[in-house]
This record gives sequence, structure tokens and C-alpha cells, in this order.
Amino acid sequence: MRSLWMATIAAALGACGYGLSTPGARLPEGTHSVSIALFENHTRTRGLEVELRRALEEEFRRRGGLAVVPEPGGDVVVDGSIRRLGDTPVASRGSDEAVALQQRISVSVRVVRRSTGQVVLRAPRVVEVTEFGVEPGAIITTSPRFQSEPVDARDIANLSNVPLGEGRRDTAQHDLVQKLATDIYSVTMEGF
Repeated sequence: MRSLWMATIAAALGACGYGLSTPGARLPEGTHSVSIALFENHTRTRGLEVELRRALEEEFRRRGGLAVVPEPGGDVVVDGSIRRLGDTPVASRGSDEAVALQQRISVSVRVVRRSTGQVVLRAPRVVEVTEFGVEPGAIITTSPRFQSEPVDARDIANLSNVPLGEGRRDTAQHDLVQKLATDIYSVTMEGF
């Protein structure tokens, strides 16, 4: 009965797009180390490529599977392009005052075998999205920031919109980069 139950779970996971895989199964045999290159930054946000590189290095170190080594030493190198980072209003007061924004980052990723130059993995579009409020009364309860740190309403009421919006934008961008690093690790090491 137990084996029938496990077979049912495995079939269900496979049917919904999830699967169980071995870490690093998509990488060439004998791959023991990775280098993270600076991604090309096609956005207007200076330093975004450095922030992404640091987040990726930390994610690979934290989750393991491959030793992270500086360029040009890895068996494989993760590189790519930051295609887009932008905000879109998702809630407004009246017709022209945004009170909540959605921030989206989009990158393309490659994993290249250093010894041959062969591209062993290509993910042309990896996207992460988050929402944040830009007005003192707008709290996006689904945002990672809101869920991880309680906000004191008295403090929010005393802040102006611009500093609050910029601070939340910076926090949202940091959260996006962290989530993106997790996604890129998963694509590289777990095949998701």
C-alpha cells in the first residue's frame, strides 16, 4: 500500500510540473565548482549586477552542491543579462496618485562549461515580482517585507510619501534580487 501511495504522489508531482531531482543533475559530470560572472546590466539601476552577483554567490554557498570560486576558476560559470527592472502602479488614489507599485525584474541566465565553452543550460527568462506601498496609508499585506517585519502605524503616518516610497522601492529591489538568486540556483542545480 505504501509503494502505491508513493507512486501516486510521484505521478501527481510529475503531472503538475514539479519533479524530484538530484542537485546538480543538469550540470556536466565532474562539475565541482562554480564562478559567478557579472551579469550585463541593461537597466538604469547602477550596481544591480554587483548586488545580483553577491546574492548568487551567497545562495550557492548557503545551499551547497558546488564550491563557489572567483573568476575564472570554476568548472562552470553562471552568467547572463539583467533585461528589465521596473515599477508598475497596481493601486491608485484618484486617477493620478499611485499608492502601490509592483516591481518586476527579468533576467536571462546561462551556465557555461569553462573548459569547452559549451552552454550547458540556458534560461532565457527568469522573472521575479513583488508589490510595495508608496503612500503612508498603503500597506501591501502580501509583500515579503510586510510579512517578515511588523510595521508600526504611528511611524508610517509621520513619514512623507517620497522617502517612504523610495525606501520601500529599495527594500523591494533587495528582496527581488534575493528571490532571483534563489530561482537561478534552483534552475541551475535542481532543474526547476
